[in-house]
Amino acid sequence: MVLDSYDRKLLALLQDDARRTHDELAEAVSLSPTAVTRRLKRLRSEGIIRREVALVDPAVLGRPLRLVVNVILERERIALVDAFKQAIRAAPEVVECYHVTGRPDFVLVVLVRDMGDYERFCREHIMSNDNVREFESLVVMETTKYSTAIPQDMAGDGG
Repeated sequence: MVLDSYDRKLLALLQDDARRTHDELAEAVSLSPTAVTRRLKRLRSEGIIRREVALVDPAVLGRPLRLVVNVILERERIALVDAFKQAIRAAPEVVECYHVTGRPDFVLVVLVRDMGDYERFCREHIMSNDNVREFESLVVMETTKYSTAIPQDMAGDGG
């Protein structure tokens, strides 16, 4: 799908605040509310807009400790990699999981209450997995930048 400048403006506005009304969006991009509604419906149906969610402060929900965990597998056979992925998907503490190139096979972002909670997580989901050779835990001391918005210059060609 080719995105034109109106689509890109709408996406930028929604990434900043998805609670904007269609009237507010229409005014901001100089289109009618009907045209905005039609465009948003198309962007959703074509999977450009995947979901619209609320970003919640993890500390408020009792998960103030964020760790980045690098995991190296013993063997990289497809069935074993898939089994690791499935196990990690089932772990509620893992909020992001990336299968990557380079030294680690996976990079996880984990949210927990405290180090005791993290130790329990490691025992249940990392150390008990026979295919995990080693893992490295990096404790996030401060979040310097966090964004879910995709910069417009990275959104592809077209428009």
